[in-house]
Amino acid sequence: MTTLAGPRTRRRGLSDRTKQTVGSILLALAALGFWQIAAGLTFVIPSPGRTFSVLAENVTDSGYLVDLRATAWAVVLAFAIGTAIGGALGLLLGLFKPLRLIFEPLVIALNGVPKIVLYPVLLPIFQLSGSKVVMGVLFSLFPVLINVATGVREIPAVYWKLGRSAEASSLQMLTHIVLPAIRRPLLTGIRLAVSLAVVGVVLSEFFATRYGLGRVVLQAYGHGNYADMVATILLLIVVSFTISMLLWGWEKRIR
Repeated sequence: MTTLAGPRTRRRGLSDRTKQTVGSILLALAALGFWQIAAGLTFVIPSPGRTFSVLAENVTDSGYLVDLRATAWAVVLAFAIGTAIGGALGLLLGLFKPLRLIFEPLVIALNGVPKIVLYPVLLPIFQLSGSKVVMGVLFSLFPVLINVATGVREIPAVYWKLGRSAEASSLQMLTHIVLPAIRRPLLTGIRLAVSLAVVGVVLSEFFATRYGLGRVVLQAYGHGNYADMVATILLLIVVSFTISMLLWGWEKRIR
């Protein structure tokens, strides 16, 4: 019976992956079809062919690559700092109940505040290059913080009892019990933080920056160059979507 059940399970798994792939392809084709129809209805939306052509031209342009590198570097910094701060604060709130009781309402309230309204305050403090990184940090740290804190709180009590019975040190409890137990919520927070770091940085570049894709989008819109605008937006969407899907696949493989 074991021998027969194994192949059936594997075939069902392959079938699920095939269905998911076919569904994704059909959804992409439908989106392209709606895009093409929308392009014929308004001049603001360029056709898919025109958009991809402009995007190919842009990524070979040295000036555009300068803006791309500026945004990418700011996003990487914001994501790394936001994830580190959010993870550390999440662990503190999850592990120490008094801190959680005091600061959890504040975290929830701050998470509901539109972060972009703080940009005029951040700009004179951190200047052009630093303010967009800080804005990206503010956008990205909360999903990591909340998911980590929730993950720590939901660790089964038997795990803690096992650690205490083995006389594990605080560091051993952290590395061998807490971190393995919160892998999935941590990855979920990281997956959300990637996209939100992009949002925070690009939104900041709409307001004030020397270089960046947000500036490219705003200038293209101001000049009525909608193909450039949509091509840059498409690039940002594709990069964020690809990274999120890779992290989602990794997250699903964790048991």
